This record gives sequence, structure tokens and C-alpha cells, in this order.
Amino acid sequence: MEIDRPAIEAELERILTSRCFRARKMLRQFLRYIVQESLEGKQTQITQYTIALHALGRPTDFSALESPLVRVQARRLREQLHEYYATEGRFDTVRIDLPMGSYCPEFSYQHPVFPLERANAAVSQSQGPSITCIPRHFVTDATVGNAFITRLTDDYVAVMAHFRFCQVTLADASWQSDLWQQYGADFTLFFDLYPTESGYSLKCSLVHGLNRQIVWAHSFALDHTYPALALRQQIFKRIAHDTVGAEKGIAQDYWVRQLLDAGKPIRSQHQVLVTFRQYCSNISHDNFRTTLRACEQRLEQFPDDIPALIMFADHCRGDYLLKYHEIERLHARTAQTVERLLQLAPNNAYTHLFQAMSYILQEEYGQCADSITQAQAINPLDSHLNNLAGLIYIGLGQWERGAALIQDCINISPIYPDWYHMPLCVYHYHEGRYLAAAQEAKKIKLKHLWSTMLRTALYHQGGWQEKGKQEYQHLTHTYPKFAQDSHKLAQGFSHKNNQIIRRLWSRVTGNAPVPDER
Repeated sequence: MEIDRPAIEAELERILTSRCFRARKMLRQFLRYIVQESLEGKQTQITQYTIALHALGRPTDFSALESPLVRVQARRLREQLHEYYATEGRFDTVRIDLPMGSYCPEFSYQHPVFPLERANAAVSQSQGPSITCIPRHFVTDATVGNAFITRLTDDYVAVMAHFRFCQVTLADASWQSDLWQQYGADFTLFFDLYPTESGYSLKCSLVHGLNRQIVWAHSFALDHTYPALALRQQIFKRIAHDTVGAEKGIAQDYWVRQLLDAGKPIRSQHQVLVTFRQYCSNISHDNFRTTLRACEQRLEQFPDDIPALIMFADHCRGDYLLKYHEIERLHARTAQTVERLLQLAPNNAYTHLFQAMSYILQEEYGQCADSITQAQAINPLDSHLNNLAGLIYIGLGQWERGAALIQDCINISPIYPDWYHMPLCVYHYHEGRYLAAAQEAKKIKLKHLWSTMLRTALYHQGGWQEKGKQEYQHLTHTYPKFAQDSHKLAQGFSHKNNQIIRRLWSRVTGNAPVPDER
């Protein structure tokens, strides 16, 4: 493939920060070294000796004949890359491989393609994975243990009724091995209660229905009393976030991979969510366009498909923030979609979230705040919804409230999209905490104009002129029309947020801050 250096560098960072590589320091150094040398055109200098010296920290007297270190690490690197592209990197459009018999990486471009099935008139609603929840206890007092864990599991299933992108049910019988066949769900979520010295331990395990493998597990400490509402919500929020979360849910990822690996046509009711997972795994303009078209095609066939309407409204939000300009008459189409959702799903939290977004586009700020409050009251456990609510609060000028919501979404679990740091970066910049803002900017791996511009501005602000110069060169190289199109970034934002964007822009260009415009 033609070398696209920014795309390869972005893919390298995705790999190095992935779960497959996060705890493998030596493999990270190995991969970073050979990729950077290749991008510099120094493939002939990549040898066992140079890898050992510059990547693996070995002394200058290292001998490849006496030590198999590099060969062993190369084999492990190939295995980890294979695992990465079979799991987290399943939807990446750029691929980095280490071929057998070589220490020079190969770069390739792949656009995930999957066969689609024509619309099935019998299924009018888009669907995600199905999950059966099964309570079990290992407590001596069977009556107490059964009542405790059954009630807790039932409460979880009840709150999951507010999540639109999965189907969660409660097993109506005690656990038997034949329940796998009885329920036929994509996953089983076990709620296991164990006794401890101070009370109970709740272990939740998500098991894949096809291969019976545990794909996620987490334990929570409880006392002898049934957990109060605040603690239940904390537990349920973590389970929902990690398993069925809209952006990083493990159940969603495994479910999509299972559909793709089967090599069969994807049923029409699954197509929107399958493409959305591709977009979440690699946020790019191309993947955004693919998911948007899937939503539009689905709604042409089933205009009352509530999950597809929610997904389309979410893409209106994405188009507004990321400035892809893919949706014509954005304000009007957002309002039309919200009106349809109010008719079909007036009690859905996302209906009111996107109603709030529609209000902010119309500068109806009081009604916007009311809609956000209503959305969070309906479903306070959805981290994706709460993160978007945080963005809207920031748009309303309620910076601390919005930033607190977004930070809470980050604190729930180590599994979250890195772009969550983007609004926190802007928040710290707004408050004059430039070092904190720069730290947040470093955590953003999203390949987009916003992230590069933030780092450029903050390096200039903090006096790191050389870093700022490097980021600006990267900015103008990757986005050659940046200077002439930069004013479009502020289009549609509220006046208070436009002030911040103009301040950032002035730092990027080195100009004095632009006077406020009313």
C-alpha cells in the first residue's frame, strides 16, 4: 500500500494502548522501533542486533548467535498482533503485520466487508445481542442466599429495560446445564453470591453462548444487608458499562465478531448495530459515513425502527461535533427525528437526550436543561448517555457539571473511549489549567482535527514551542485545508463555546486572541 504515515502512526498507537499490548512493555518497544524505522525508510537497518540494542535495551556486545532473545520476542509479537486483529483490531482499516522470516513490518489497508441480508419484514426493530441473567448462590442458608441474589438479579434486569441496544432477560428457573439450549441467548450473565467474613462477594461473569468462554468478570464486595439504591446503581452501572455499553461493551464486540466470522449474511435487524461497532472501533470519516448510510437504509424500510432512529440521531450529534458535513439540513433532520422518537418512544432516555440536543441547536437553553434532566432520570446508569449529557451541559456553559459527568464515565471502568478526554481538555483550558489540559490532550488517540488542534494550542500555551511546532506541522500536513476551513469548527456552537474555540485557534496560529463577537 502507499505509505500513509499519519494513518500508520495512529494504528500503532491503537495497538500499543490496546488490552493485548498494554502490559507487554518489551513487545511495545519492539513494535514501535521497527515501525518507526520503516516509516523513516530504514528497513535495511532493522536487524536482530539493532532491535536488541535500540528496542530491547541490550548492551552493545549483544550477539544474536548466542542469544535467541530477538527471535523469541518476534514470535511473541506475531502472536500478539494476530490476537489483536482477531479481537480489538477487528475493524481497523490499517493493519500492521510482522511476516515470518523478517523483522520489517508490513502495512496494509483493509476495509471490513460483511454480507448483508435483505430486509426481513417480520423484524421491524434493530436488535443487539441477547443476554440471559442467571442468579446462583453458594451460601449455607439457601433460603436467605436465594432470596438475596434472585432479588438483586431481578433488579438488574429491570433497569436494563431502559437500554435499547441489547435484549436482557431473567432465567425463570434455577441453573441447569440444559438452560444453554433452553434460552439460546448470545450470552449468559451469572450473578454468583459467595459468603465472606464481612458479608458477601458478588461475582458477575459474562459467558459466551457459543463457546462457553468467560469473556468478562468482576467482583463486588457486599455486607449482609441488601444493597441500598446508590450501591446497586454503582454495581449495575459498572456491569452495564463493561458488557453492553454502546461504545465499548464487551458483549457487543464479541457478538459482532461472531456474526462476521460466521461468513453468513447479516440479518437486516442487526446491520445498523454491526456497522456502529465498526465505527466505535475506529472512529473515522469513512466509518461514520458507512454507519450513517446503514441507518438511512434501515429507516427507509422501517421508519418506526426506534433503535435505528436513536442511532441516526446520535449520528446527527456526531456530525455536529466532528464537522463531517454528511447530513444535509442537520438542524431540521435532528428535529424531525426527535419528533418521531417522541411519538414512538416517549419514555426512552435517548429520546429526551436528543431532544435536548435539538433544543441547544435552536438556542432554547432552558428547555434543553429540562430535557437533559428527564433523560438522566429515566436511565441514570447508561455511561454513553451520561457522557453525551456532559457534553450538552458544557454546551450550556455549565462546565463543572458537564466535566463531572464525563469524568464519572471515565472513573467507572478502565474500558472507555479515549475521546472522552477531549471535552475534559477543553474544560481545563477554559478554567486556565493549561498543564492539566495538556495531560488530557495526550490521552486522546482519536485521529481527528480536533485532537491535533488541541495539542498544538496547548503546547504553544504552555511554552513548549518545539512540541507545538511539531504538532502544527503534523496538523497542516494531515489537514492541508485547515487554515481556510478552521472557521467552520465553531459553526453551530453556542456563543460561550465559540469564545473558547477562538482562543484555541489563536494559540494554534500564534495570533492575539480574536475579540468576542456578539
